[in-house]
Amino acid sequence: MDIMLPKVELHVHLDGSVRLSTLQELSQLPMEEVQKNSTTSSECSSLEEYLKCFSLPISVMQTKENLTRIAQELGEDLQKDHVIYAEVRFFPLAHTLQGLDADEVVEAVIEGFQKVEIPIGVILCMMRNESTKRNVEIINLAKRFLNRGVVALDLAGDEASYPTKDFEELFRLAKKLDIPFTIHAGEAADEKSVEDAIRFGASRIGHGIHAIAKKQLIEELKQKHILLEMCPTSNIQTKAVKNIDEHPFWKMYQAGVRISINTDNRTVSYTNLEKEYQLLSQHFPVTYLDFCQMNEMAMEASFQPEEKKQEFYQIIENYKKQFRE
Repeated sequence: MDIMLPKVELHVHLDGSVRLSTLQELSQLPMEEVQKNSTTSSECSSLEEYLKCFSLPISVMQTKENLTRIAQELGEDLQKDHVIYAEVRFFPLAHTLQGLDADEVVEAVIEGFQKVEIPIGVILCMMRNESTKRNVEIINLAKRFLNRGVVALDLAGDEASYPTKDFEELFRLAKKLDIPFTIHAGEAADEKSVEDAIRFGASRIGHGIHAIAKKQLIEELKQKHILLEMCPTSNIQTKAVKNIDEHPFWKMYQAGVRISINTDNRTVSYTNLEKEYQLLSQHFPVTYLDFCQMNEMAMEASFQPEEKKQEFYQIIENYKKQFRE
């Protein structure tokens, strides 16, 4: 796979993408222990178990300096992966355990992303296991920082234990405040979770792989131009799918559903976009032009203003020309 292929990444978690070397330095733990506690393996049994890998990185992400450094390093890693635009998500209240307030957390992360050359939008996550009060705090935080580094909201966490249908009021408030949002749905729960996310007004769905179970739902995704933020390696590790050959990415793409390819968590899943593209190209008849189209779809579904998207379309178009000549 050509590393120069211009990529758009819409679904990557900050706390799941901290460099191992940085984790080791900041935690002062042996590298073996760092790897054991912050990366998953084929033995991972579920999304719930996968989420345990976030405790260590979150523990070192409690100061402005560390947050800014980790954000900058992720931005650098995205650049090396030839990402031309990214949206990175995280739950700010997880980083207030040592005295920072939520605004300071968001400011520190935005500062880190501003130190790299590529534009990176921030998505603030609400969490399924958190109280309504704390999730409303995230909505208000997103409103304060909207168009100042923050581009949207998300709902993340243990989908199987906390059904999407229980969070309708939060998204009603988000819509009232004109905050765009994506929702993790159809990863650890069935297609009803995707239906609920669509009903709430999500313009994108994180994962969404179980939508494949219902033909009518596929048609609805197409008609409403809803993009699925797919993360193949992560889906295998969390047992959302049994193996890569059973991943519905190709069937959905062929059916006309908008698809983007993402890493989810670069460190936890030990991956990058180049690895994801390689994996898919080895198991499905996907071409360079297919990947280009997916990146165009991703850019179109991004939370960037329309006028800013044109330069990214042009970068992808220029890359495509070599296949026509």
